[in-house]
Amino acid sequence: MADEEVLDRVVVDRILRRANEISVAASGPSDPSAGVSTAALLAAAEEVGLPLAAVRRSIAIEQLGEPPAHRRGDRILGRRVVYVDDEMSGSPRVVLDRLDNWLVDGHHLRRDRLRSNTAEWSKRTGSINAVMRSARSTTGSAPLGEFEHIRAVAIDAGDGSTVVRVAVDRASNRRVAAGGGAVLATAGSAALVVGAVAATPFLLLGTPVAIIAGFGVAMTGRRQAARTQLEVERVLESVSHDVGPTNLRNDLVKRVVSRRARDHERSGRVLPCVLPPPTRRRQRRN
Repeated sequence: MADEEVLDRVVVDRILRRANEISVAASGPSDPSAGVSTAALLAAAEEVGLPLAAVRRSIAIEQLGEPPAHRRGDRILGRRVVYVDDEMSGSPRVVLDRLDNWLVDGHHLRRDRLRSNTAEWSKRTGSINAVMRSARSTTGSAPLGEFEHIRAVAIDAGDGSTVVRVAVDRASNRRVAAGGGAVLATAGSAALVVGAVAATPFLLLGTPVAIIAGFGVAMTGRRQAARTQLEVERVLESVSHDVGPTNLRNDLVKRVVSRRARDHERSGRVLPCVLPPPTRRRQRRN
């Protein structure tokens, strides 16, 4: 009897994908009989030698849903919805509780919903909250507090781990960046045209400069999107290691002390060290 042919993982993946496409084409995507249960999928994966942990993780990622779609203007202004997917130890509720602690206490967001698998936060309103955000922005420690809406989904991936997706809605921030660029381009072009009429037509050659300046302002939105993604990754890294946010007052004190130490180091002086006054010993009289 000839040995059975062994197929590598790439070929198996291609065969299964093609078989699924043929099945959908034959029965239709809405036919419930064409679906496969999770238990059957895990059994089939085990039968062909796929690691069950990897399959469970793939199923959990699929349950997070489709990633946010690209929108018009993303290339210039950055993604409207910045999202980060990650995996960490702990149950979905534990992960969301730690994330909630970071976003509420660390970034001064308002908790709108906190459930077993989903959570949502929004920007706090009011003058007092604006002052708090300004104070936190001076330390650079709470940039996510400026966004209107943040949503998180956490799915159990098995073996005590959770996959989580955090999505930050930048719609209002993108409008500000786009509006600033449009205003600068329009105002700059108008000023150059008025100057050209009053002086010389050669000043009209400067009009593209104003348009480029407006485009540069709009590009700040793209940089903000990159910084936002980096901040979400930083928060998730802290959540993964169960590190809580820094208290605002302690953070300000730490920064002031650190700045004073750097200033003294640059000036070549040593920070004064206050020692307690020496105690005098009384001599015993014979």
